[in-house]
Order: sequence, then structure tokens, then C-alpha cells
Amino acid sequence: MLSSALSPVVYANGLNNLPSLGDAGDAELSVQDERRLGALIMKDYRTFGAVNTDPEVTAYITRLGNKIVQAASESPSGFEFFLVTDKSVNAFAMPGGYIGVHTGLIAAAQTESELASVLAHEVGHVTQRHIARRFGQQKQSSLVATAAMIAALLVAGSNPQAASGLMAAGAGYSLDQQLAFSRDAEREADRVGFLTLRQAGFDTQGMVDFFGRLQTASRLYENNAPSYLRTHPLTTERIADIRNRAGLEGRAGQNRQQANLEFELIRVKSIVFAERSNQQLTDRLRTFESPNEQEGIKDPVAREYGRSLVLSAMGKKKDALVASNKAIERFKSTQSVVKKTAVPLFLQSQQMRMSMDVSLPLASAPVGERPIRERAALDAKETALLDRLVELRNEFKSDMSVRLLYAEGLQRLGLFAESDAYLKELSLAYRSVPEVFDLLAQSALALRKPAEHHMALAQSYNARQAYLPAIEQAEIAKRYAKDNYYLLAEIDSKQREYKRKADAEREFAKFGN
Repeated sequence: MLSSALSPVVYANGLNNLPSLGDAGDAELSVQDERRLGALIMKDYRTFGAVNTDPEVTAYITRLGNKIVQAASESPSGFEFFLVTDKSVNAFAMPGGYIGVHTGLIAAAQTESELASVLAHEVGHVTQRHIARRFGQQKQSSLVATAAMIAALLVAGSNPQAASGLMAAGAGYSLDQQLAFSRDAEREADRVGFLTLRQAGFDTQGMVDFFGRLQTASRLYENNAPSYLRTHPLTTERIADIRNRAGLEGRAGQNRQQANLEFELIRVKSIVFAERSNQQLTDRLRTFESPNEQEGIKDPVAREYGRSLVLSAMGKKKDALVASNKAIERFKSTQSVVKKTAVPLFLQSQQMRMSMDVSLPLASAPVGERPIRERAALDAKETALLDRLVELRNEFKSDMSVRLLYAEGLQRLGLFAESDAYLKELSLAYRSVPEVFDLLAQSALALRKPAEHHMALAQSYNARQAYLPAIEQAEIAKRYAKDNYYLLAEIDSKQREYKRKADAEREFAKFGN
């Protein structure tokens, strides 16, 4: 682990604290090059497993972030919100609109508006092009080295050995020139973020509450202050300005009651993500069983949901299912919450059922050895599970985590032909979601379709910006396609696309040599 001054968390947000603000037109990095630089960082970051791809939490922060982006009159397509498993209270923006959110930040926020206020601040850095202005002043030859160093420092917390190799690629990068945004940039991000927060319909008091609490923490803990403060220094002047704006604007009138439980469920899951050892999980179980512990999870549905997640992580599947069902029953007795809040509750319950039922074709057999079945072959228990999955899919049509669970459920039941058709349709709308293609590859493998199996793997690599492996998998797919000219043409078209992307990445990267 790096020192506090150069920790992966701190340095990642070093991008949000760059020195000179400059004029909007001063040597600004082009939008295209900024996106390429961010993509290079994210590629390395993803390669070493530093991004948490949990579909529920990722979908939640993306939905929250996109609401803010749209309120800023920007297109969500220019942003990507992703989750990082780290207890540090932090979030960071990188070149190209990539915004990372630590599980520790979600756990520390007490309301959805507090979390939204941090996202609004980070979005403000992007929309005001603070990052682009700073990097635009560098020579292009340093950009790739910059990307390697940033990726290394981001990865360092979870994989020090991988990080050291990446750091070597980024040797010579000047740390002292990149560690702080100017005070003007921070104030501007506050101001823009505050207005965007209000425009999006969130309670602007959330920014006052959260930043004020962080400022208090910095006085109490000094060197151990939350990481967000070391990279986003909160001066008395900034806090006063935010409080003044909140006083003038008044509260935006967000329906806190509706958003509260959904936020609490996501918060609970973020808390559990960080617990790794059995002792940590045991300690965490106690916090969910006692509403007065430090995280203050008081909602009984959220606490029971937390117990289910912890028990599942501890391998106590039966107890986890009991807790999951208790959470659902408590939820059903609550009439004041929005329907989509039920998604994580129902998902946890169905995942527990599928993992416990050894009679399902999943068992421990490799995908290629599982039996291929039709619905008529299902027994009563399996049919009941399928009916519940169909009900979930129909009720929450726009929720990606539900769609993925439905496809996975079809595969566990041996309904590979159905999952294949469903995932092919899904892949047309979600070309950038690698998990869709991972599941599609499994269906193709089970159905003995090697060309489609390798093509799905190629598309998964492409979604992860790993273009060379994508090209290789497409080449293998072509060998299996043989005389299927339609499939060969489709594979060839996609392979050319991957080669163009790889060439563009290589062209951008060669300036660093």
C-alpha cells in the first residue's frame, strides 16, 4: 500500500485537483484525446480486476449519475460511472468522463442526496473541462505515461505486484505537478455541482450536510481524515459558500421517503463488499442485528437484507435465505416505497435458492457438460423458480441485474436454447455490457456452437476494451464458421472493427515511446 500522500485513492483524485485552471480555450485537450486517455486508464484498471462490476450497485450509481448529467444538459453517453471496492470515503473523475465511486463513500453517505452531491461535484469537474485544460498543457508524449501511472496507482491497493509493473511503464511521470486542482477549480465544481443538484431535484442540503461532516472529520482526525478531503480540500470559505447557497435556494423538496429504502439497500451492499475475513463478517453481522451501531442502518428491511448478504458471504446459505425471505416479508408490509426497491431483495432470494438447489443442472458440472432441457422436462420446484424469474423479468424490464439473473436462471435450469435467444436480443441493446456476452458465450458452448461461443468471447473482450484478445477470438470463430458465409461475414465485420480500435489505440500510444 502506498503512503497517504500517494495512495491509489488520493492519486486517482489528483486528477480532480490539478493546479492551473486556465481559460477554457487554453491548450485544451480535445474531447477525442481526452476520451482515449481515459479509456487507456480504464483498460489497465479493468484488466487487473480493480473495477467492481456488481450489476445492482453499478446500475444504481449510473442511474443517479445520469440524472445529474442530464440536469447539467450533458449526454449520459459521455460519462461512465463505475464502482470501486474500497473502504476509503472517496470518488474521483478521470479524463473522458469516467467517474469512480468507492464503496466507502456510499457507506458514509446518510441520504441519497448526500451521495448525489459528491457525484454532482465530480460531474462539475468534467463539464467545466478542468481535467482537459490541465492535460491539454502537457505534451502528448507524456499522456500515455500519465495513463500508465494513474492506472498503477489505482490498482495498487488491490494488486501491488501488478501496479509495480504498470508504474515502470509510466516512469518519469511528475507527481508533484499533478496532485492538486486549483482552489478556483474546486469552487467552480462546487458552484456548478450545487446548481446541477438542485436542477436534478435533489435536496441541496445534502451537499451542506456531507461536506460539513467531512470538514468536521478533518479537524478531528487530521492525518487520518477521509481521503476525499486530502484531494478536495474543504476551506471554511467553500463550506460557507455552499451553506449560503443552500439557504438562499431552500430545499428542493425531494421525496426522501420514496428514495430512502432503495438507497439504504445499496448502501448496505456497499458496506458488506468491504468485509473480507470471517471475523470482519462476524463483526458486521452484529452491526445489522443492532440498529445503534456506527453505520446507523435503522430500517428493518435493510438490516435483514444486510444479514442475508453477510450470511451468504460466510457460506451459510440456508440462514441467508431465511433472512432474505424475512426482508421480503418486511418489505411487503411497507406501502411507502417505490416498486423498484424490491429488486435487490428479490434478487438475493432467488440467487440463494438457485445456489442451494443441487438438483438444478448447474450443480458443479462445467457448462459444456450440463444437460440441455426443454420446459416440459422441469419438475414442480424448477417450474416454480422459472415462474418467479419470469415474473421478476416482466416486473422490472429495465433493470439490467434482473435481466442477467433471468438469463443465468435459464442456464441453471438447462434451458440453454431460451437463454441463447434471450441474450442475443439483449446484446443488441447492450453492446457495452461484457456480462451479457459472457453469459451468451456459455449458452453457445452448451449448445455446441463453437463459432458463436468464440464470437461472444470476442464481443466480451471488446466491451472491456481488450481489442487484441477480441481479434484473436474472432479469428478462432472464423475457423469454426467454415462454410457459413453469413456468419463469416458478420465475424469478419466485427474483427475489422476491433482492428480499427486497436490501431487507433496503438497510434495514440506510440506518442509515449
